[in-house]
Amino acid sequence: MRLTPVVVAAALAMSSAASAGPTVGLGLSFSFGSGTVDTGVGIRVFSNNKRNRAVGSAGLDYMFGSQSMRGTIGAGYLTRNLYGGLDLGFDFGTGDFNFGPSLGVTRSTRRAAPPPPAAAPPSGLE
Repeated sequence: MRLTPVVVAAALAMSSAASAGPTVGLGLSFSFGSGTVDTGVGIRVFSNNKRNRAVGSAGLDYMFGSQSMRGTIGAGYLTRNLYGGLDLGFDFGTGDFNFGPSLGVTRSTRRAAPPPPAAAPPSGLE
């Protein structure tokens, strides 16, 4: 089956995302491949939900030009409720691999603050 590598890669990306507090994003995507440029809308699952971090992603886009679905894996960067990414995709309609950027909205959280230093015991009670 031709789709096996893409399906396996997407499953691995999803499984690693499940262990690290994943988040979901919705946005625009652009693909470059086979001499054409296509635009679409898509959904992404990110491996982490912390702001100002690089993350892995897996997603699914609807591409307007080819009028087909495109599965993606890639890397991205989360900021305050926004993401930007670079994706490798497989267009299920044309059977072609392509690549391109994506950007959109997501729900991200702040990094946890470091714990305060341990308090020293009062000097007269030792």
